[in-house]
Amino acid sequence: MGSTYDNIHLHSTNREAIELAWQHYWDGRTEPSRAFISPAYGGWVSVYDWQSDLPDTDTLTELAAHLSRALDTMALAFQVQESALAEYWVFHQGRELDHYTSNTEYYAAYAQQTDVSAETGVYDGFGPDGQASSALEEDNTDGGNCELLKSLTGSNASDLEMEAILRTPATIADDILTALASLIGINDIWASLGYAALVSEGDTIMAYEQFHHLPPHEPPHVQ
Repeated sequence: MGSTYDNIHLHSTNREAIELAWQHYWDGRTEPSRAFISPAYGGWVSVYDWQSDLPDTDTLTELAAHLSRALDTMALAFQVQESALAEYWVFHQGRELDHYTSNTEYYAAYAQQTDVSAETGVYDGFGPDGQASSALEEDNTDGGNCELLKSLTGSNASDLEMEAILRTPATIADDILTALASLIGINDIWASLGYAALVSEGDTIMAYEQFHHLPPHEPPHVQ
């Protein structure tokens, strides 16, 4: 069983403004969240939201868009599913500009519903084995605009280097996002974490003592 997690990276060093924007997003909602906020590193601040990390892709992308709009900057939302699928979304000033997926065949096993069983009257299951397909040798990626990413981040990486990261099949999908993060200045270790990992492994993570937890008076929590 692989890793499943997500995180958001803001191209900003204003952690206080990011924390206020995070709080504003959750104010008044019936199910409030919690989060870790990293210190600034290489011009980025990383956000690890509990509700997003359950995982909840809609919350992840909505929160990333909100933070990008509030800070008037770029946000990158990273998500890994079972270490078999890596995705990222690019937001700038609240608008989604790109969505990358490492394997468009990942959900193929769930896409074909079998016939209703004559004996039970219910579906026999989903797909041939009920398992997500693994990365294949051919290029099954989608999205991933390298020129856009370079222009928004100011990265000096070559197109060849960035394309190699995004288009080469990876046995462990996490490696795609950590390599990309390192290329554009995001801490690659922090890019491989979610809220749950920070709770369970915090004492092993670089600069963990400098992370802020929100709300500040509530302890970390994993459902």
